[in-house]
Amino acid sequence: MATPAKKTAESLNLTKSRSSIQQMFDEVAPTYDFLNHLLSLGIDNYWRAAATSRARKLLLNVPAPRILDVATGTGDLADAMTKIPNAKVSALDLSPEMLTIARRKYPSIEFTQGCAEELPFKDASFDIVSAGFGVRNFEDLKKGMQEFHRVLKPGGHALIIEPMIPRTPILKDLYLVYFKKVLPKVAGLFSRSTFAYDYLPHSVEQFPQAEAFTAILKESGFSAAEYRPMTFETSILYIAEK
Repeated sequence: MATPAKKTAESLNLTKSRSSIQQMFDEVAPTYDFLNHLLSLGIDNYWRAAATSRARKLLLNVPAPRILDVATGTGDLADAMTKIPNAKVSALDLSPEMLTIARRKYPSIEFTQGCAEELPFKDASFDIVSAGFGVRNFEDLKKGMQEFHRVLKPGGHALIIEPMIPRTPILKDLYLVYFKKVLPKVAGLFSRSTFAYDYLPHSVEQFPQAEAFTAILKESGFSAAEYRPMTFETSILYIAEK
């Protein structure tokens, strides 16, 4: 029998209610960084570094690149992007509690509260739009990707990191046991949110993966889209070009 937390998680995965997503991330904000590093065994830092390295290569001929990090959370990917020479980085998130922490951690970055489906930026404003582990939470995925496309300059790129369910059967089985059984229990020891870490594995399972998501990126206006699995297919980096 499903617990109330699991029922809430399943319901949220069906609706992707923006207000409920915001409330969930407001609740987990105090322990978000700690649990990210703990539950990924610190590999989340490598995944962000991989996205930043790809951005750096794409921007070699751009003298003063503008970068927007969407669903920035507490700002770690946005901060990684500031290491790109002469980059001006802006960041946006739905959760005010997450942004309170982000502003304290990285005072030099401009953080804005808002939603991905209605980005408060002009057309063709950025050379890179990035998102780390947040796109699957969008209330309207395709509209969010269309907004990424809109605010990118011609020839600009979207770089999106998401968790991935391994396609190798043995790895997949081990991953799902950890994700569904171990992770929520460990997270429950530290987080006051009763459903956020039940929601997480369901949201990853529901999200269109690999070819399915690159198809959505192309439907949203991108001229090309590819993906690169990372760390035994437990994470995936999408690269789309306007």
